[in-house]
Amino acid sequence: MKDENELLKQIEKIVYNFANFEKPIIKNNGDILIKNITNIKLEKKDSILTNVFKQMIANDIKKNRV
Repeated sequence: MKDENELLKQIEKIVYNFANFEKPIIKNNGDILIKNITNIKLEKKDSILTNVFKQMIANDIKKNRV
């Protein structure tokens, strides 16, 4: 456990110098996760666009049924 904490501290020092990454975390299975902030923002934009198209398709289906 002490080694894990020291490793995480060292990784945090490295990641601190890069603005595009979140603080690293250790998952339950022991994996170290470092998320890229720009990817998270892109995924949110993609999901908004996807939802717009889903709504358009749903509206078209409703019109065709009438």
